[in-house]
Amino acid sequence: MTPDISHAVRALLAARRSGTQIAPPFALPDREAVYAIQDGVAAATGPVAGWKVGARTPTAEPNPAPLLAGALVGSPAAFDGKAMHMIGVEIEISFHIVRDIAARSEPVAREEALAAVGDAFVGMEVVDTRLADFQKADPEWLLADNQMNQALVIGDGIREWRSLDWPRLQVRLLIDGKVEVDQTGGLGAVDPVRPLAWMIDHAVRRRGGIRKGQAITTGSWTGLRYYPPGTRARGEFVGLGAVEARF
Repeated sequence: MTPDISHAVRALLAARRSGTQIAPPFALPDREAVYAIQDGVAAATGPVAGWKVGARTPTAEPNPAPLLAGALVGSPAAFDGKAMHMIGVEIEISFHIVRDIAARSEPVAREEALAAVGDAFVGMEVVDTRLADFQKADPEWLLADNQMNQALVIGDGIREWRSLDWPRLQVRLLIDGKVEVDQTGGLGAVDPVRPLAWMIDHAVRRRGGIRKGQAITTGSWTGLRYYPPGTRARGEFVGLGAVEARF
């Protein structure tokens, strides 16, 4: 680990522990530096609980980030909103990993990747950041900060996910009991299974493998929306299940 990477890891860990945001300490030279920072923070905080992955379009290269130890929280979840720098909410389709795939250099074919997946579930990603003035930060620094992940709330399970017509799913976001989003579709990748399979292959070939008990969440269907402390949020995929949290 280079001195710059070590410094960035220490700074992000200190920000997590103290609650004090930091300014990005240097310009990131490439994606390898982003992954090195992610891996350094994860190594210091315990076994990775899973991964978040997103793609802006059906063909775009996905962006991966670890879900740190303790990030998985059951629904209904409760957070101390006053202790957060911001309260970001995204409603997502997430997946449970039920079979280990050890680290290796050979690619993981789609069929092998999906054989390691159990049920899907309605997820709510909770977003916060360790970076000061994050809206002006280099997007690669946001990714280095695990794409601003704070937690992933585990909602209702979806067993028959392989047969779903993804573009036609109806998603709702309710804030304090009022409908804020009610739409068909909304995921940039359209089909969450493509980034799911990509993430499994990436984790196996470059990030130490995947492990039973981890979760993978595949991007927001409702966009990233910000709320004040005291908010109650509920996400629903109509006919499939829901997830809830209060802040």
